[in-house]
Amino acid sequence: MSILCLDPGAAHTGIAISEEGVLATPVATIYEKDVNQLVTKLLPYLSKYNPDKIVMGVPEFGPIVNFATDLSEKIYDVFPKEIIFFREDLSSHTARNVMKTQGKTLLRRKKEEHQTAAALILQDYLDSL
Repeated sequence: MSILCLDPGAAHTGIAISEEGVLATPVATIYEKDVNQLVTKLLPYLSKYNPDKIVMGVPEFGPIVNFATDLSEKIYDVFPKEIIFFREDLSSHTARNVMKTQGKTLLRRKKEEHQTAAALILQDYLDSL
């Protein structure tokens, strides 16, 4: 089972994949604020990986909750697969700490923060199954 994870943010959305449903791998970060443009930029990833379901990391409260809801509805319109909201808080903070521990440079951490956060969210989801 292939599962794609999105970590939506106000300006960045991280993407991660698990192709066997066991291990999460960071894929990319999309830099886009507009939800419609974001969906357009997500389409190549949805086409390439053709996931069985999508996990979307969503905090308990705040503006990202509404953004994620809107995003999930627009994705479902063009890619009608199961979309699961999975609670996440501080995933970007955790991702920064993990990458710092791995010895990644500040520039590399900034570049990979959101996709690493998506991988952490997806791994938490997989571990919860």
